[in-house]
Amino acid sequence: MKKFASCILVILLTLLICPARSGTAQEEVLLRLEGAVLESMTREEFLALEQIEVVLTRTNSRGKTTVGTYRGVRWSELAKAIGAEEAKSIRVVASDGFEQAYTLDVLKAPGSLFALSKDGEPITEEPQNGQIWFCASEDYTANYWTKFVAKIVVP
Repeated sequence: MKKFASCILVILLTLLICPARSGTAQEEVLLRLEGAVLESMTREEFLALEQIEVVLTRTNSRGKTTVGTYRGVRWSELAKAIGAEEAKSIRVVASDGFEQAYTLDVLKAPGSLFALSKDGEPITEEPQNGQIWFCASEDYTANYWTKFVAKIVVP
């Protein structure tokens, strides 16, 4: 009985002395949500959704064309996971404050996705940036892309 009480005491003291951790990198918020059933999504939750890979060609405003294999989720999967299946449009907010509105025709176009990686590498490893890009189908210009998405707003 003394050993059991000693073990309990050691555990309690350890819990009191050691600072509580807010979670591992896997549990940190990947995406904030407004107007959806969920308020946020972690990387682990995002990766648990059905992932797709899409090869997309993008020409930026300076005329530079890049081709990449993007991996992420379709809007329909993300909407189901966050409880926004009835949304007719959304607004995404990038980590730098840039905002872009999307209607269902862009969101559901074949090839459109919320990507976490390009060519097998993370979109970014810089913690101050949003970790996701919205990549519009090749039916749309690069103006429809949003880099470093940090929040999705469902009206």
